[in-house]
Amino acid sequence: MAIRLNEEMQHLLIKGNVAVVGTVNARGTPNLSLKGVVHVDPEGYIYFFDLYHGKTRSNLKRNHAVTLAVFNVREFKGYQFQGQATVIESGPLFDDLVKTWAAKRRKLSSQRIIDNIQRGFSHGRSEIHFPKPRYLVKLEVKRIHNLVPPALRVSAKPRT
Repeated sequence: MAIRLNEEMQHLLIKGNVAVVGTVNARGTPNLSLKGVVHVDPEGYIYFFDLYHGKTRSNLKRNHAVTLAVFNVREFKGYQFQGQATVIESGPLFDDLVKTWAAKRRKLSSQRIIDNIQRGFSHGRSEIHFPKPRYLVKLEVKRIHNLVPPALRVSAKPRT
């Protein structure tokens, strides 16, 4: 059974923060890669595309265990989500999320171009050069860890 995701977790996952996905290869060596979360189901499922059909895909064929860490450096917030992955290669959900991903990619590219023009800077890379998604990964969240050390977490209760 998946673990429900609260609003803060959903916001961190979907609002373009850095997401790092960890898988394990056949020798037991961890593999980390940056991913863009494309959809979050508050009932405990996180969806992301793997665009390059590389190490992540190979690792998921052997071992469905996945860790996804997301964080926002400015707000000093982050979570680690652990669970089991399912690869989805086609179907209505895949097609719908490809459209969502394309819209998100256009928005990010446009904003980055505007920001770079305003700063007079360009790094020469852009989301418009990403390949078409080949498969979608559905992460069923089984464990959640808050990445902010307990001593630094903001308490919801006022001090008296």
